[in-house]
Amino acid sequence: MDTPLPELSTLLPRELAEEILALARAGGAGFADLYAEHAVVSGFTLDEQRLKSASYSVLRGVGVRAIRGEATGYAYADGFSPDGLREAARVAARIARDTPPAASGARGMPIAFRASGAPPPFLLRDPATLALNEIAKVELLRRADQAARALDPRVREVSASFGSSARSFLVANTDGVWEEDRTHLSRLVVTALALDGSERQEAFAAGGGCVEADYYARERTPESVALEAASGAVLLLAAHEPEAGSYPVVVCNGWGGVMVHECFGHSMEGDTIRRKTSIRATQLGSPVAAPGVTIVDSGLVPWSRGSFRVDDEGTPAQRTVLVEDGVLVGYLWDRLNGGLTGHAPTGNGRRASYRDYPLCRMTNTWIEPGPHAPEALLADVKRGLYCKKLGGGSVNPADGNFSFQVTEGWQIEDGKLTHPVRNATLTGNGNDAMLRIDGVGSDLAIDGTTGSCGKDGQWKPVGVGQPTVRFTGITVGGTAV
Repeated sequence: MDTPLPELSTLLPRELAEEILALARAGGAGFADLYAEHAVVSGFTLDEQRLKSASYSVLRGVGVRAIRGEATGYAYADGFSPDGLREAARVAARIARDTPPAASGARGMPIAFRASGAPPPFLLRDPATLALNEIAKVELLRRADQAARALDPRVREVSASFGSSARSFLVANTDGVWEEDRTHLSRLVVTALALDGSERQEAFAAGGGCVEADYYARERTPESVALEAASGAVLLLAAHEPEAGSYPVVVCNGWGGVMVHECFGHSMEGDTIRRKTSIRATQLGSPVAAPGVTIVDSGLVPWSRGSFRVDDEGTPAQRTVLVEDGVLVGYLWDRLNGGLTGHAPTGNGRRASYRDYPLCRMTNTWIEPGPHAPEALLADVKRGLYCKKLGGGSVNPADGNFSFQVTEGWQIEDGKLTHPVRNATLTGNGNDAMLRIDGVGSDLAIDGTTGSCGKDGQWKPVGVGQPTVRFTGITVGGTAV
């Protein structure tokens, strides 16, 4: 069993935190904060029926930030040595001091520390990160490997991995914030390769989130994850290439929400809004999606990887409506970008570790449910594509152009799914695609098991979701008609 997480306030008492923040503001910064962290990270990979890798690491340290207008000074110290923390604060202060005077921020007296008292969105009594020892984690991988191989003799290669991160953190700042919290993330991923003659197809499946240890015994067993991956790979052996063109597309509920995450969510983050590098910066109050489409970002979804009590700046998690009935009504804000534009932070300040400064990031982002039965959205399509599983995606927030890989699709003919499709891509522009939604299902699902989002070299866990959604037309890449 992993070592319990320490109470960081014993390693960084309030008197020392006050001293560090004062040093950080000594160069003229109007605001300073610190972020202390103790994280235990482990990972195991089973490949070719052998344990191929095992890792275990402990990250401990404190990051100090000084903000002077639009400029940020940031430095960190590994460990909790008071002298190391003082030096990090002095470095952050010097960086902020060297910014142009015009960027200087107002300096007031520091406010006494206080906790927000924000309740957690859920409680973990026996988190998998601490309750499962190394032997138990490796056994999950062996069970997954055996189950995937037993499904079909065409499943020739299986790779299974289990990763976990238990993190304790503390945030303090000159606005009086003092917040301590803990997060527990674990994830089981299985990839299966199926061979049939010269055909090779791969599929993966995952389970996890902020979950209890018995999650892997009751809700998402290694066998269920493995069978999903293996059956997906076998199915794709008989799949057809898609027809190229623009035609109706129906996207599945749950993980299908990665589309709204990529082609819409990134353009709502406060840094791109403040700098006006996002296509959404001038669209507040304007229609940006079809009527009936409501888009939400929230860190309050139970058990999801993208959820927490407070963000990495100490702001309580909250529910933020971005689009309501097709109209853009709000943005996502961290402390820096919100403060510079006169907006309160929305709980979207997130960082990869104490070695990184916080960025404005999504948490769990989804489309709210609509009035339609999911089967009705298929029944009205004469010829189109049903996207059951989506893979990686990318978007340019400046112009909204996106591209997604469809890892498992189905041809729709006369309202019915006729045959599986492979190697399809969806391309388009988020400014246009969301206006092409003509049906929103009632079957909302939020997938908080496996998502990770990259931005400026930092990766953070996220959740995505939606009900079944139908688009009148999206460009599908495939074979020529």
